[in-house]
Amino acid sequence: MSLKLPLFPKNETYINVLLTIFAILTTIVVFIRIPNDKNNLSVAVLFDDDPSILFYSGKEAIGENVKLIIPLLGIKEDPKAFLKKVDGKYVGIMEFYGDTNFVRDFYRLTHYKKIVKVHYVKPKEINKYNSYGLFKRFWRAVMERSVEVIITPKADIVSDALNRFGAFFQVSNHIPEPDKTSFNTRFFGIILGLYVILQAPFSVLAFIFFKDYWLFVSVISIIGTIAAYFSSQNRFAKVANIFILGMLTNFALYSFDYINDLEVYRGVKISLVALPVVVALATFNELFSEKKIKYWQIVSTAIIGAVAIIYMILRSGNYGYVLDVEEKIRLMLENMFIIRPRIKELIFLPMFFIADEIDNDYIKGLLTFFGTFGLVSVFNSFCHLKAPIYIVFYREITTLLVTVVIYLLLSLMRNLILIWTRKK
Repeated sequence: MSLKLPLFPKNETYINVLLTIFAILTTIVVFIRIPNDKNNLSVAVLFDDDPSILFYSGKEAIGENVKLIIPLLGIKEDPKAFLKKVDGKYVGIMEFYGDTNFVRDFYRLTHYKKIVKVHYVKPKEINKYNSYGLFKRFWRAVMERSVEVIITPKADIVSDALNRFGAFFQVSNHIPEPDKTSFNTRFFGIILGLYVILQAPFSVLAFIFFKDYWLFVSVISIIGTIAAYFSSQNRFAKVANIFILGMLTNFALYSFDYINDLEVYRGVKISLVALPVVVALATFNELFSEKKIKYWQIVSTAIIGAVAIIYMILRSGNYGYVLDVEEKIRLMLENMFIIRPRIKELIFLPMFFIADEIDNDYIKGLLTFFGTFGLVSVFNSFCHLKAPIYIVFYREITTLLVTVVIYLLLSLMRNLILIWTRKK
């Protein structure tokens, strides 16, 4: 079974040359960005009883000794009135518990630049961790999300975790300046557009949104996920294509707003489901036209697919609570690879690769559909702009290498079973 859409040209040599050229280009840019990203890994560690920190609900007076104001969820205040109260102090955009929407609206209206990313460990969360687990939480906050301020309660376990943490990062009690990197994003937006157009010429129409740059990047990159899949014939080439698309999207948005979490890649939920939905429809259409699928299979698969898509949408948000078992899996993977591979990709990408070896067209189509969730996860990784690019690059390369190993083991087991059952 080979899915075909006429809008996407399929010339293997052409695609391989295109992938080679852009792989070299994106790798060079990654290495150019590494020094800047490393210079912005300074972090302040403050305790939650520090009088210079104010968790602000909109009712508190902001004293002269306050250095960092953190708007809490549900704050009701006019951003311009808040600007007068801030008076040159730092404003914290806090993960999970802060009012990120208020801070983002405040920035859009005032362009106030002294906004830093904050990670807060609540007192009631301390009992969940040992010192090593808490150290790894601090580690992730800085390495994966470039947090500039960590706020934590005082405890013996915290002291032990900070002793480990201080061996890796430039830690102080002085709040570092936010990353003010200036990058020629629109140049890379044009490069991104060119990359997609060379695989899907009709996507040139996306340039009508170029004035609304965020919309242009979202539209062209989402089209790009579909183009990358259907223009490549080899499954490994499809993954490489998505990987390069993700890096180009990252470069096209790499600016103060996105690095400091004041803007986010918009359309993330669409980007997670657009490719799976298109692949599912194309697969069903081909199987149905060739009479290789029954009605009960269509109904059951549609239900399973809908549940999978809903799950992906729900999991695309940020959550402050992590199950103990998930935390243990994270720690195990981090201990093995330093930066943990993405679990979704470890599950779904081997399905995508092994599907190519399946003779039954229905099972092959089903595995391919689920495999596309791994593909869009690769793309989505690069849309987290606050993470240093070399961390994302390393994480995805590691994840892909591990998934190839898993695929090879599955392929070997399948071949052995076929030999033992005398079907091969």
